[in-house]
Amino acid sequence: MASIQEWEPATEYAIKALSAADLTDGGKSLVLCRLASLDIMTWRDAQGWEHAVQAEQLARAEGTDTLIASALLQKGRLQLCGAITEGEAQDEEALGTLREALEFASGSPNLQADILLQLSQAYIGLNRFKTPIDREIYEKAGSYINQAVALSTDPSFPSRALPYWMRWYRQGGNWQDGIECCHKVLEGLGKEDYLMQSQCWNNLVMLYAQSGDVENAASAHQQYVYAMEYYMQQKADTRLQDMETRYETSLKEARLSRMRLWVTILIILAVALIGIIALTQVYIRKIVASDRGKEQLLRLISKDLASPRLADSPAPDYSTIRARCHELLGEDDSSMADEIASYITNLAEERSRRVKELGLTAREIEVIRLSAEGLSVAGIAERLHVSIYTIKNHKQNIYLKMDVRSNAEMLRLANELGIV
Repeated sequence: MASIQEWEPATEYAIKALSAADLTDGGKSLVLCRLASLDIMTWRDAQGWEHAVQAEQLARAEGTDTLIASALLQKGRLQLCGAITEGEAQDEEALGTLREALEFASGSPNLQADILLQLSQAYIGLNRFKTPIDREIYEKAGSYINQAVALSTDPSFPSRALPYWMRWYRQGGNWQDGIECCHKVLEGLGKEDYLMQSQCWNNLVMLYAQSGDVENAASAHQQYVYAMEYYMQQKADTRLQDMETRYETSLKEARLSRMRLWVTILIILAVALIGIIALTQVYIRKIVASDRGKEQLLRLISKDLASPRLADSPAPDYSTIRARCHELLGEDDSSMADEIASYITNLAEERSRRVKELGLTAREIEVIRLSAEGLSVAGIAERLHVSIYTIKNHKQNIYLKMDVRSNAEMLRLANELGIV
């Protein structure tokens, strides 16, 4: 599934493998590494990091060097994924992680080659925000790609290394070499690998433009548009087929589940009742034992007060918030209540102002919040009772308004704005 870029089904199979009863710690570590790699492809960086950390812990407990190296490789890749802005760049951290991975991979040439490719990306990252670039760092990046190609015993590895050369040439201003490299990548791609084709054509657009070849840049841009259209159609067809299969399976499961429905409901209700009673008792004891000031602050600084509001849903004004603060904290903490009220009011106003400037609609904010719950495009469409194409359009509009390029960037900005 991963080889044909069906990331979600591949993730499902990996999770099923992880739950196998006879899976050893070493096997779990391998599966978790694979999950981390799939998370990178689906922009679930935080989840990928958790999988990579778990894989490393199991690998170190197992004591197998190649497993440790594989887990560290995924951690290094995830650290490189975080370099969206100069303030968020983790290239130095990635270098440390990947160098450690290289030490553990000494007995596996192919694994070493994969790590060396990522090391080259870390050095390219160090130059990402420099003008002009540091030539010494740039040459190191190129030397690591050379070492990787020389070390690997996989016949297909030189082709796999071409995209890394492509990025290296582009950063160094070697436009003609970069153009030739892009065409080599295109020659080696499968006929239906439209995603990679679109990336190559996109790079060619920039390389031709930077070299002053406007005619070829325009032609490459047209090819990029075609590749993206075919890719989106390909994904839509696959997703539709997957939805039909899932629907048929769900009908069969529904027929079987009806026979057990009432018994299950009764068991769930009984367990839920016991759980509610137990949780209520625990909550009451915590309330009695906790510090009153902290408790009231936690109640006051709520998502409802500090969340951004749309134009038709104004945020509470200062007097309302101040009155609530005084009510919660009492007259003995009057000055603290005023400070907290000012802080929350300013925070709510600032977030609302920024959200209004973005021009997000209520439906777009709802899509963002459902994405934060971990729902896929299909899951959001099902929750909102609309088509997946509608949700994709919403996401494209959100990306444009928020000036982001991925789901992970969107959720990071939404968290900063208090939307999620």
